[in-house]
Amino acid sequence: MWTIFHTEASLGWGGQEIRVLNECLGMRSRGHRPVVVSQGDSVIFRKARESGLDAMPVSFGRKDYPASLVKLIRAIRSLRPEVVNTHSSRDSWLASVAAMLVRPRPIIIRTRHIATPVSTGFASSFIYRRAPDRIVTTAEAIRERLIDVNGVEPGSAVSIPTGIDMSAFDPELRHPDLRSELGLPAGAPLVGVVSVLRSWKGHDCFIDAAGLLKTTHPEALFIIAGSGPREEAVRKKIASSGLQKSVLMLGHRADVPSVLKSLDAFVQPSSANEGMPQSVMQAMAMKVPVVASDLPSLREMVEDGKTGLVFKVDDAGGLAGKIAMLIEDRLLARRLSVNARRLAVERFSMDRMLDRTEDLYRGLVLSRNGRTDIHSPSWKAGTR
Repeated sequence: MWTIFHTEASLGWGGQEIRVLNECLGMRSRGHRPVVVSQGDSVIFRKARESGLDAMPVSFGRKDYPASLVKLIRAIRSLRPEVVNTHSSRDSWLASVAAMLVRPRPIIIRTRHIATPVSTGFASSFIYRRAPDRIVTTAEAIRERLIDVNGVEPGSAVSIPTGIDMSAFDPELRHPDLRSELGLPAGAPLVGVVSVLRSWKGHDCFIDAAGLLKTTHPEALFIIAGSGPREEAVRKKIASSGLQKSVLMLGHRADVPSVLKSLDAFVQPSSANEGMPQSVMQAMAMKVPVVASDLPSLREMVEDGKTGLVFKVDDAGGLAGKIAMLIEDRLLARRLSVNARRLAVERFSMDRMLDRTEDLYRGLVLSRNGRTDIHSPSWKAGTR
């Protein structure tokens, strides 16, 4: 059994924080002791406590750096984690320094979830090249950028896509129908986005595409599930486009499998920054045909014409055309959804993510302890 610190400075709740929590829960089920180290007022801290996980409150505010560094050093000395896995910039700095000041030093992992460019300055060099024993990325495109732009050694970075619970996202299970809940016509094509409402998630492009489709497919309806900082801006966009009766905002939904099961098409219209969104994997697992923008990380999941359809970033006309193809050609939609489900099961299951993560930890821990009887993992650094 290993003790694994997961540090997270984020206060919010999105794909990154969900992955951290799910990895902790998965590792606990395998006999390990994960400890969530996060701000006491963060969502992940609350959810970790609600899930019965060990959770330690630490402030990652700049004014609290000295006291928090001392607290982390004491916690590492006391609990002696084999692994310290960091997830955001501020916690990576503090936790890495703390781990490096303790003997025996734990393994340091830096996990990178999103595709925003990483600075090439000293601060970023420290948390990506000097401190960590390994970097884990959620997409191969993120790994390649760190190697090409930031000088990370190829052998020190590995891509491990986020896993989802296939038992929860099972298309054969019965789920409540969103059409019945919302009073929508049974035969109306329903197209949806499920994501946090952020500037780079592409909601404006989705709304523009809905406006174009209303001229050719007036019966089509559109939903946006999720909450976030752009909620009011998205509402105003819908109103200014005259689409209040066609584009429905559902807010945050805990019943994502039911929402996805009700859709005829799922759209991921992001314009930047994506790792490998869990919502895309979830839609694929639910056998919902996917239309995604052509960001490199999204193309790792959605192969145009095989596991989904792809359109150019910010091209509302192109997006509308791809959605129309799925509405008009149900055989195409069926073929894409079957292929997508197969890929999701093979590559994006929770067990696969946990297996690969556990293999990574095991190899590093045994190597640190001077062991030579390390079993070769079933994957190599850099493979998907």
